[in-house]
Amino acid sequence: MQTVVLIAGEHYPIPAEELFASFGCGATGGWLLGATCDAVRPGATVSASIPLGSDSADVVLLGRISSCVPGSKITITHDQPWRGRIHLRFTNEPGGSRLRVSAELDDAGLAWWMEQRGWNTTAVADPGTHRVGLLTSKTGPGAIFAVTCEYLARLAVEQINADGGITGRRVELVIHDDATDSGRAALEARRMVQSGCRAIIASVTSASFEAVRRTVATAGLPLIHPVLNEGGRGEPNVFRWGERPFAQMRAAAPSLTREGTGPNWFHIGNDYSWSHGAHRAATQVIEEDGGSILRYAFTPLGTTDFAPLIDKIRASDASRVLSSLVGADEVSFERQLWQSGLRERCSVLSLVLEDSTRERIGAPAANGIWTAFGYFNTLDSQSNHDLTRRYRDTYGRWAPPISSFSEAVYEAILLYASAARAEDDILRSLRRVTADLPRGHVSANGPQVMRQRIHVGQAAGDGYHLAEQ
Repeated sequence: MQTVVLIAGEHYPIPAEELFASFGCGATGGWLLGATCDAVRPGATVSASIPLGSDSADVVLLGRISSCVPGSKITITHDQPWRGRIHLRFTNEPGGSRLRVSAELDDAGLAWWMEQRGWNTTAVADPGTHRVGLLTSKTGPGAIFAVTCEYLARLAVEQINADGGITGRRVELVIHDDATDSGRAALEARRMVQSGCRAIIASVTSASFEAVRRTVATAGLPLIHPVLNEGGRGEPNVFRWGERPFAQMRAAAPSLTREGTGPNWFHIGNDYSWSHGAHRAATQVIEEDGGSILRYAFTPLGTTDFAPLIDKIRASDASRVLSSLVGADEVSFERQLWQSGLRERCSVLSLVLEDSTRERIGAPAANGIWTAFGYFNTLDSQSNHDLTRRYRDTYGRWAPPISSFSEAVYEAILLYASAARAEDDILRSLRRVTADLPRGHVSANGPQVMRQRIHVGQAAGDGYHLAEQ
């Protein structure tokens, strides 16, 4: 593997120590790619914007500070949209200081950049391999939880190949980016089919999944949506296995009742199929429990300013907030809600508060938010301990945490391989798969539902406190 190093430098009319101290501090520290972080210390999460050119929107780079020397050096290890490091070096010089930036671009990073410019970098399939496609969101609002999905997919494929592959053929993983955009998702799905993928695992929003479903339905290959979704029927080759909002709400309701806040809800979500379906299911649970919904508010994907909606929450009598916002939108909303002081009045249940999103919100702002999933990385089972150990051994201490979204991708690939090995009719086998996995025992109920236990967690410090059920 070869690595290209990109180097740039710029002069600033302030001392190096002052420049270092301002890194990531909102408006005053946005001098480097709009970078934001809560603290300049090892382990702190960092977000930055990468310009692709005058005709393209910026993409978000997600990483952590892996080392720093106060006043002189910061190293950012990032996983998204490719894996690498950025080195910042601060030195004093006459009239101010100089910042020298060097960034690493490996083969995978170079391939990603080429794909953003329209190049198809997927090679022709080897007849001796069994190709499986992973469609995920390496860019756009959904990028926050995409990287662990890719990493867990690679671990699953490594495990399958160590066990002999599928019918003697080595599994090859093909990864494409939908950019959290339904039109792009349909294009990338077509490319996957054309490149010889025998199944597609779609770890994407419901809007993207619907576009993919329409695109590949006639191809007949298994299309699996393993992550949280609102449900819905499809063709015989379509499988929707993720958690459902009705089950999340039903599991979380007793914990919110014990917290003692009133029964009046304010609902907020993104304006597309997932949120609308989630809030319909949530409304049924809330009304059955004697609660009431004061207002629904839906915003476009990519919203960053939630001040008007927070003002409406303040003006209402809401004592509980239900959020179905995803990715970067959820990060912005929860940080702004916490800064407004309303969290002292309102309990918050977030249906999409997986671990990477919680980390980006930050411990102070995320503390106390409720969520419910089939998997948390703190589950005490040997299978989960083995998975988390393999993950850290492979990707290191600075890789994002495993979440229900990424573990679902891992299990979907393992379950697909099991079905493909079992019999000629893969679709029939997929409708009745069952297994003991890191999240526990799962079993398919036809193509639309995966039976699993839902756990309830409340964000606390750097993780979750799991509620007794």
